[in-house]
Amino acid sequence: MPDIPNPPLRRGNERIPPWRDGRIIGVLLQIVFVVLFVLSLSWIFTNIGNNLDALGEGQFSCKEGGSSYRCAFDFLSIDAQFPIGESVISYNPNTDSFWRAIGIGVLNTAKVAFYGIILTTILGTLTGIARLSSNWLMSNIAKWYIDLMRNTPLLLQLFFLYFVVFLVSLPSVNEVEPLLGLPIYVSQRGANYPSLVPMASFATWFAFIVLGIVQAQLLWVILGRREEQTGQTSNRALWAFLSFLVVVVIGWFIAGNNSNTEAALVSRASRIREFSDIPALVERRLAVSDVRDIEAALENGTLTKEAVDEAAVSVCAINESASEINLTSQLGAAHVPFTITRSDRPDQAIATYAEGGCEIFVADRATLAAERDLLEDSADQLIVPLPETPVRLSVPRLEGFNFVGGAKLTLEFSAILLGLVLYTGAFVAEIVRAGILSVSKGQTEAARALGLSETQRLRLIVLPQALRVIIPPLTSQYLNLTKNSSLAAAVLFPDLYRTINTIINQSGRAIQPIVIMALIYLSISLVISFFLNWYNSKIALVER
Repeated sequence: MPDIPNPPLRRGNERIPPWRDGRIIGVLLQIVFVVLFVLSLSWIFTNIGNNLDALGEGQFSCKEGGSSYRCAFDFLSIDAQFPIGESVISYNPNTDSFWRAIGIGVLNTAKVAFYGIILTTILGTLTGIARLSSNWLMSNIAKWYIDLMRNTPLLLQLFFLYFVVFLVSLPSVNEVEPLLGLPIYVSQRGANYPSLVPMASFATWFAFIVLGIVQAQLLWVILGRREEQTGQTSNRALWAFLSFLVVVVIGWFIAGNNSNTEAALVSRASRIREFSDIPALVERRLAVSDVRDIEAALENGTLTKEAVDEAAVSVCAINESASEINLTSQLGAAHVPFTITRSDRPDQAIATYAEGGCEIFVADRATLAAERDLLEDSADQLIVPLPETPVRLSVPRLEGFNFVGGAKLTLEFSAILLGLVLYTGAFVAEIVRAGILSVSKGQTEAARALGLSETQRLRLIVLPQALRVIIPPLTSQYLNLTKNSSLAAAVLFPDLYRTINTIINQSGRAIQPIVIMALIYLSISLVISFFLNWYNSKIALVER
């Protein structure tokens, strides 16, 4: 049967006018939208070009002279010449470029986002579960926390944390006391706490750690097969852990005893030939039989603090070097009084040593050998080996008006991290609560019928199913946390936004840094979205 063409649209016996035909109107509207979009883009790019011309050629000057758009980012290679209060990697404003400053800003932002996402997930999950608790007090505390955080501006919370809770409530450096008797100090300058510092022999010890893990896994498999063959159970976890511990302990001694990297440069006249000679030197100066008796002598008045300070061993070290930690930790353990003169570079440290500013210059053996050859009396100087372990414990101690040694958690980082976690955690809690409520009650009743506890019910039944509802909105909250980290400038934390703003003020160029900042935030957001979307696809319910 031949195809019959569609009859023209008519109202009764009349054709519909074009201005009332929905198909024609739809096409015309699309044409109008495309034209307006092209005109808008033309206006935007024309305006940008006019503004760039008004800024002048200096915005795009090249190193070899002249100006060109291809040289727009050349200025970022010059020295930054501004300090950054906190950095993940080393930074010297006199020698490092704007590019490195931007990299430090990116790492600081990534650090806030990384720890913030982890802590927010924990806080939001626990609060969301507590919100559904049958305990009246717990449920209402979670409700009040959520309402307070969600209904107050984040910037106000950051100001309150930094300027009221931290700066006003915490003691000054000179008044701070150890926390719970431990070498942990929380003051207006941040939290100082002990940290582990890897030495040169750490790489060797790490190889033994990997070997111990492999051995423990092999032993676990062997014992498992033996149980299957004999039917007799054995404590596989205990034996695997003991085998791992034996390998690690053996590796600790082998790595430490076979390493001769750490050393000290001393004068022959000092009669120091090994580390044990340093306590003996102080004992001779103070006329005591054991340096461990110095504290008792100070308490009973036999020795004065001035005499102990005069007899203390003076040490030159490179600032924040592992060699300094290696020696000072041993001096502290041996109760030897000492003073430290720190320098940023080896040539500065050897100059201080040559001028008599210290008795011992501590560094790695290669550095000491190179610097000793520069001394006029190099033949009178000895390089003395120092004991070493793969890891040393650096303990903070007060020197002057600040703490040295250990690790430090600044107030600025603490304020922005805590503020973001508390604020975003309230939104995550509501998402978790909604996800749990989306699981049908039949699942809970079936879990209870099987005799599962409430913890098992949540962990094995409810939360795995709730994740399909939780993950999509949770992605938005993670992105909000990352972007809200730009408010770190309010508490003086040097994140990406604050670093870019400083570069704009220093260089007089605004377009290029802002473009870089936008691309970096976009990249971070895309990475977070990609990972969570990938995870969401993995846990998605597959229908048959």
